[in-house]
Amino acid sequence: MTTTAKMLSPAGAMLFMGLGVLLFGVADASVKWLTSGYSTWQILAVGRVPALVVAIGLTWRATGSPFKVKTSHFRFHAMRSVLIMLTGYTFFEGLRFLPLVDCIAIAFAAPLFVTALSGPLIGERVGSRRWAAVGVGFVGVVVALIASPRANGNFFSQLNLGAVLVLASAFFYSLTLITLRRISGKDSSHNILFHTSTATLVIVCPLAVMEWNWPNAADWGVLLLQGGSSAVAQLCMIKAFRSGEASMLVPLEYTALIWAAFFGWSIWNEIPTLQTLAGAAIIIAANLYIAQREVHHARKKDIVPENPALPE
Repeated sequence: MTTTAKMLSPAGAMLFMGLGVLLFGVADASVKWLTSGYSTWQILAVGRVPALVVAIGLTWRATGSPFKVKTSHFRFHAMRSVLIMLTGYTFFEGLRFLPLVDCIAIAFAAPLFVTALSGPLIGERVGSRRWAAVGVGFVGVVVALIASPRANGNFFSQLNLGAVLVLASAFFYSLTLITLRRISGKDSSHNILFHTSTATLVIVCPLAVMEWNWPNAADWGVLLLQGGSSAVAQLCMIKAFRSGEASMLVPLEYTALIWAAFFGWSIWNEIPTLQTLAGAAIIIAANLYIAQREVHHARKKDIVPENPALPE
């Protein structure tokens, strides 16, 4: 059983992309709220349940059966599951120490890592202009990193530990994107989402049980909001990328900085520093230039560039 998805207009694709970015912002703000009373493993475990439900629903829609998920690429799925777990753990831990907007600014380094690692890991050719943009982008990362320890000016403070954790999260996330490039043409999207969601849940559940703190009713609501908004955000982005070109949609990802600044200010009274915003601006400019160069090279070769992988 298969269904044909209705194509959206360009404006519709951009609307779904923007909504997806907003919902991921809601998920990130929910995680930061929960870190004050719950372990990262517990937040990760509960958050993976809606992702698995979405995967089962997509599998059912695509195949007519919720569990028609046979695969011959278990090694890749297992590898990605570990990387997804590491990405989530380091980012969530970073949220304990850093303002939300700082975390998002530093996390924008992920595409820089993808470009830098795609050559040695999967043999993609990266030209001198893109390497120059990577270098400029990492200057922005350094600016944002130095801006993060603003509590007492000590670079080795807990705030800086948070910045290093978020940067590590960006690195691990880049590896999930690179491994997805290797597997995306060999396995279906619903298979990839199902196996990675299931394996990640299996990994984190025992760790969550050991540190479990039973939530009250309000916190259960925030936990479900975190997992649910993340799952719906994935669906919105999937729908957007089915209809819209990556070059049109990718710039909307950077509206995440606006939502992070809004939620940080409205909930925790966090005001982004000019240095953090300057670092973010440098990183975003470098990423947009790299994306533009990739589209340019793809069109010269008369091929359609791959859509960026969606967050897990």
